Amino acid sequence: MLPSDIALITAICVFVVFWWGRSLPARPLVLALSVLAALVAGGYGVLVDRWQAGAGALFAALMFGVLAVNKLRTADNKTGLPWLSGALFALLAAGSIAAIVFFPIPHLPAPSGSHVVGVRDFELVDESRPGVFAAASDEPRRLLVRVWYPAEKTSSAPRAYFEGKEVDATAAALGRNLLRAPFFFKYLKHVRTNSYQDAPLEVGATDLPVILFSHGYTSFLGQNTALMEELASQGYVVYSVNHTFDSADVVMPNGDVLKSDPKLLEYNEESDNELEGLIKIFFGEPMARYEAALHEQQKALANGGRLITSANVWLADRLFVHDTLAEGAAPEGVSEIVAASDFSKTGEMGMSYGGSTSGAVCMVDRRCAGGVNLDGGDYHYTPFGKNEPAPFMMFYSDFAGMAAYFAKAAGIDLPDGEVHAFNDFSYERPETAGLRSDVYRLTVKGATHLGISDFSLFMRRPLRDVLFGKTPSDEMIAIQRDFVREFFDKHLRDLSNDFPQNAYTAHAGWVSRDDVSDVREGWVSAHPEDRTVQVMLETEIGEIELALYPERAPISTASFLAYVDKGLFDGASFYRVTRKDGGSAFSVVQGGILGDAVATRSMDEVAAEAPPLPPIAHETTDETGMLNERGVVSFGRLEPGTASSEFFVNIDDNPILDSGAETPSGDAAGYAPFARVLRGMRLLEQIQNMPADAPTAIPFFSGQILSEPVLIRHAYRSAGEAKQEE
Repeated sequence: MLPSDIALITAICVFVVFWWGRSLPARPLVLALSVLAALVAGGYGVLVDRWQAGAGALFAALMFGVLAVNKLRTADNKTGLPWLSGALFALLAAGSIAAIVFFPIPHLPAPSGSHVVGVRDFELVDESRPGVFAAASDEPRRLLVRVWYPAEKTSSAPRAYFEGKEVDATAAALGRNLLRAPFFFKYLKHVRTNSYQDAPLEVGATDLPVILFSHGYTSFLGQNTALMEELASQGYVVYSVNHTFDSADVVMPNGDVLKSDPKLLEYNEESDNELEGLIKIFFGEPMARYEAALHEQQKALANGGRLITSANVWLADRLFVHDTLAEGAAPEGVSEIVAASDFSKTGEMGMSYGGSTSGAVCMVDRRCAGGVNLDGGDYHYTPFGKNEPAPFMMFYSDFAGMAAYFAKAAGIDLPDGEVHAFNDFSYERPETAGLRSDVYRLTVKGATHLGISDFSLFMRRPLRDVLFGKTPSDEMIAIQRDFVREFFDKHLRDLSNDFPQNAYTAHAGWVSRDDVSDVREGWVSAHPEDRTVQVMLETEIGEIELALYPERAPISTASFLAYVDKGLFDGASFYRVTRKDGGSAFSVVQGGILGDAVATRSMDEVAAEAPPLPPIAHETTDETGMLNERGVVSFGRLEPGTASSEFFVNIDDNPILDSGAETPSGDAAGYAPFARVLRGMRLLEQIQNMPADAPTAIPFFSGQILSEPVLIRHAYRSAGEAKQEE
């Protein structure tokens, strides 16, 4: 509480006590002084944006009127208790005090790490994109970035949640955008964070792990400060990008205020009328929900509204910030932090629309080691029905409550039946949904969408329940911190930490897994040709899991499984890579048992050697319906019908390898796909980037043979079920 809050509450309580105590000494004077004190404290509170104090000031003004009217003329002559007026005034006083109590001014919870947390703001300018949204046609894209980082101790006070011009700009716009109440968040200028403005970078800091973050639509870059501080205290550097014009008003380092695009509020009004279709994604059989999600996607793309336009802009913002910082092109005020950051392998994270952006980033940016979507939809649609190439966590609020909210807003009855999550069809292919052990889906009981932020800290129950959910605020912050930190510890830092089991255990009763196995079962029931069998390739640098398609490619799948079951791939290797940027017409990583042979033997000699198992008949892409797309596994061959032990993974889309194209082998039969990478795509990309200058007796392979082939230690059929115990 502020000192003025304490003074206001004390004055109100004193007034009520003395109003009831007719025989108390100096009663008229105490009543008058307490009213005056409440007026001063309440008025001061309002002046410093503690708008909740206005209720106390109004109460004091009313009591001043009461005292002025009756001048206590009859109070001294009466005996007994003032039951009627006393009860009424006590009730009004309680309401005035409640306005203060229900809206606390806390310090943000202290982070758990050992590092002091520093924070700085800086601006990046993309000259290549003028005229975005509300910018003038010749105005470049201006982006505010806030960075939290491990710092040295400092004697300064921690940063306020909102400071300076942010109060009347960012906080006011945030209240307007989210709640239609510009005053609502301005009192947070009194909240202290755990971040020290411009604190020196920790001495000796180098190669620090980096996470990039995007806020929610119409929100601001500091909405998850408690989470950012936790990560920085653990040694991460977190760069939060403010997406100008799609955010609350933003104050740039030079003092310029870039306001929200007025069209945002118009969009929010229109979007409330489009909720009925979304309800269908939450309820019903998997295929019906899939069709509903696909319909909403197609409708959005056809309409080409603001959300579609913003999707491309936000993705470009994130890639620009990452590229610029990776090049070291940072303002002087943050240059040392940027130099100490490792941008070669990063975590990608966002909340709401920013979560969608993070999923889209991980689809196209190979630097993404893992992504987190904090309760966002999939508005970019590139991960819809696709495998994310990197580990991914979909962190939901209570989606049953979200469905109920949407139904109420749409003015329709909530359908009967089990409620499902709105993003069940993104980040995994439907036929393998739930099989990846590195895709995590969880939901927080009682949490609302806005509660996946700092905001639940700033309101108490029962008012908090409506806006920010019933999950206790300290639990809500701890859940975000534990799941996000442990996810990135495992997938960005490569630490062994038993994630997510530890986090589920720590928050049992509040967090549960979102099981999407029904999506897989429903899809395969409707599309039996997409039934899969899983195979694990344990390499010396990590695991690669494949999903084979025995119905689509029965001959190829049977042959590959025979090699696996007989142990013939144990001791094999990934030995050849091609890159389009290296002059090749296609981009692949090739493996099999001939890695040693290609170094010393000619193509004719290699072809003449009998494989362990007979060659198989060629299955064309026309026959299987599978193309040589990114992540698809195909057999290598010479002529059609010679495929045996060698296979390759398409690192990019390679249409030149499909049936009907003029293939590198000189025919148009294409190469036979039979599997997809379930997980391990980032490892395969790592292999593709390894030095490939080993000698070879095959001229066509020159510059394509790895200097150090990657050993496949063991290949076996995997259970395929995601092991994410609760």
